[in-house]
Amino acid sequence: TLTYGLEGKTTDFCVPSAQFAISGIMVVTAVYDTLTAPTQDPNTYAPYLAKSISHNADYTQWTIGLRSGIKFQDGEPLNAAAVKQNIDAWRKGTLLQFVYGNVADTSAPDDMTVVVTMKGPWVAFPAYLWNTGRVGIAAPAQLANPDTCKTNLIGTGPFKVTKFDPSTGDVSTVKNADYWRKGFPYLDGLNFKIQESGDQRVNGLQGGQFDIIHDDNGVNYDTVQGFGSGFSTLLEPPGRREIGQALLNVTRPPLDDLNIRKAIAEGSDRNALNQIANKGNFTLSDSVFDSDVMGYLKDPGFPAYNVADAKKLVNQYKSAHGGQAPTFSLQSTFDEQTKALAQETKRQMAIIGINVKLPAPVDQATIINQAIGSQVDSFLWRNYPGADPDTMYVWFHSASPVNFNHINDPQVDSDLDKGRAEPNQTTRKGYYEDFNKRLSSQVYNIWTWYENWYIASKSSVQGILGPNLPDASGAPGSQKPVDVLAGYHQLLGLWVKK
Repeated sequence: TLTYGLEGKTTDFCVPSAQFAISGIMVVTAVYDTLTAPTQDPNTYAPYLAKSISHNADYTQWTIGLRSGIKFQDGEPLNAAAVKQNIDAWRKGTLLQFVYGNVADTSAPDDMTVVVTMKGPWVAFPAYLWNTGRVGIAAPAQLANPDTCKTNLIGTGPFKVTKFDPSTGDVSTVKNADYWRKGFPYLDGLNFKIQESGDQRVNGLQGGQFDIIHDDNGVNYDTVQGFGSGFSTLLEPPGRREIGQALLNVTRPPLDDLNIRKAIAEGSDRNALNQIANKGNFTLSDSVFDSDVMGYLKDPGFPAYNVADAKKLVNQYKSAHGGQAPTFSLQSTFDEQTKALAQETKRQMAIIGINVKLPAPVDQATIINQAIGSQVDSFLWRNYPGADPDTMYVWFHSASPVNFNHINDPQVDSDLDKGRAEPNQTTRKGYYEDFNKRLSSQVYNIWTWYENWYIASKSSVQGILGPNLPDASGAPGSQKPVDVLAGYHQLLGLWVKK
């Protein structure tokens, strides 16, 4: 039984209502399965719990064929009724109802087939049957009881929950002996313990509290590299990395002013910030996409570092506002490097004449709630892992409840709507390039760097990447899973070398 150190607490595992950051997604990966899974190609999602996924000619109807003989951990069969129940629950979920708002109807024509009919063409729908690992298929019994759904985790996944403490977020599991992928998992159990401080997770790994951890901090990566032969690290490769950022609520003054947003970008010494957070190890980003993702552009128009011009823009603002200096708050989490970044940002903004207030740190879940309710000016964040670019619809379309920036930009909406429905890949690529340029030129976010997630473990821990994705029989096939994506990786292949 291994202990995995996670960076954040999750208190709600009822998939339709949950707000999963990466730590919650890792627990979902252990306990549940998703209908599709990401491959090493960012535009391809392979059937996983599903046996097949197909569409009609205009992408308005998708047919999901299920694998036979699979059971939930409470003994109920996985069938079309259960999958339909899950998708219908997503459509009513607090946040997921927007994500699946293009779904018009679901049906189960037979026991192993689910048909999903759309309101309009949806080319990338298989990406939403994984949804960055958030939509694990839950047992009907879990979904049917709203009083216990958040804490009574029942999936088809490789591990079964024996204890979940919502007060700490810690989760204990044991091997699912009836798992449908025969021979997996290898471990007898996998326990998740929450440690929000990256420094303390690294210390816990070295001290034996954790067998394996995830992290995206370049300073801590250097530290783990110095631990010696008793430890191993697996670094996420370039191409599909998340983007670090200061996320701006563009409806709150002064961040509703494009010139102030440009001044913040031009006044941000991102190389200095990168040194503080990552010892300069990470690559600066000017874009919402990493290089392997459709829509990537080398120069999308993000403002370059230019303190003199930033001061001019701030002075123009002061002249138009009776001499008042622009002021906004910047929220951070409890992580030490994140707090240090906030302090350095405050110092840099003072140089160009902008006042930055630093509220007391809060956890990730609180920031998400603040952002949804438009109760925060800005916060330090990372997001947008390298998936199909249609996944940006959720984060930036004006109608989305998780459009944390609260952007209402007709050009952004148009590009996202057209990209969703366009089957021609060349034309589709153009829409997302236009979207990319719009985000950076309007400075809706202050991009910082590409986040290199890594998995660190005792050297005895093996199988971090897991087996190949299943073939029609459920055995490992020829298709390789994504290595590490925004801290996500498979768990069923973990084993310990004696």
